Amino acid sequence: MIRRAGRLLALLALLPATLAAQPPPAPVTAAGREPTLTIGGLVQAQVEFGDQGDSRFGSSNDRIYLRRARVSANGRFLEEFDFRVEVDMAGTLSNTTGLRAQLTDGYVNWNRYPAANVRIGQFKAPFGYEQLTPDTNLFSLERTLATDRITLARQLGVQVAGSLLDRRLSYAVGAFNGTGVNNNFNDDSRFLLAGRLNGIPWRGKIAGQEASWTAGAAAYRSEDNSVNLPDFGFDSTPTTPDRDSQFGGKRNAWEADAQLVVGGFELWAEVLRERFEPTNRRPAASFNADGDYVQATYYVIPKKLQLLLKTESFDPSQLVDGDDTRTDSFGANWYLKGHSLKLMADYLRVDAPRRSTENKVLARIQVQF
Repeated sequence: MIRRAGRLLALLALLPATLAAQPPPAPVTAAGREPTLTIGGLVQAQVEFGDQGDSRFGSSNDRIYLRRARVSANGRFLEEFDFRVEVDMAGTLSNTTGLRAQLTDGYVNWNRYPAANVRIGQFKAPFGYEQLTPDTNLFSLERTLATDRITLARQLGVQVAGSLLDRRLSYAVGAFNGTGVNNNFNDDSRFLLAGRLNGIPWRGKIAGQEASWTAGAAAYRSEDNSVNLPDFGFDSTPTTPDRDSQFGGKRNAWEADAQLVVGGFELWAEVLRERFEPTNRRPAASFNADGDYVQATYYVIPKKLQLLLKTESFDPSQLVDGDDTRTDSFGANWYLKGHSLKLMADYLRVDAPRRSTENKVLARIQVQF
């Protein structure tokens, strides 16, 4: 028994050396990316005072309203897919009764190749720099009138997009129903085709500050049977006194834009042009519409207080004199926590058709979570 105990003690003495000689177990990790789900939202509470302003505003009555109130879900699953769903409970400038929730974004994106992501669902069509800038990141409270009327906003369709040359060049091309947001039909058997190219021609320093110049261009074409396009004078029922803004025919548009950033200074400029050929030749057999804007912003207190100057114009028909709208804006933004929590105020001086010069003040608090 004593011998057995001695052998056992000898084996125990050798055990630490034996364990040390064994290789450590291989770490176990999950293959690929973990699935994620992020819930977020946005509230923009707004007030306005003064005159009516441009055609998007409902009246000259002072009011308090929700400009946007959204809930969103973003996520990814499997190896190469991500998705986004966003619902808006208040998303219009015009007077509205009985606010109802409606879809803004709803799409699935295949992201295996950075140079060729494939997206299908409802999302913003690739046309217009200001339109494609997220609502939360705009420096003015509202986009220009030309952007609202000439760009495509959200559409149902499919798109291929990607970035090249170390993200210095990006593109997007897609086919869409062309009937606007939250319309799940195509008004005919043809699709609206749109594409955009965007690049960074130069990066460097100016006066010791980081600087960059970006530029982009886009175009689209569509043949329509019946789509709603306000402000252009379209009328599918000429026997009635009111114009219903329903357009049928051919339309083609292009835009070009550029942005210069030098430290806390940013300069945006964009030109938009559109040509219409209505089937019923109303208000004309063919005509052009155009718009543009120039916007400058500067942080007088870095990352806190930003001032804005903006001038814009929109001409719904070059055949008619005196129907264009011109607006000059002066604004200030106070960033409490970046774009997640900020206060905004704009003063608008508007020259609208058949009205004298009008003055309007907008103010907003934005919370993004």
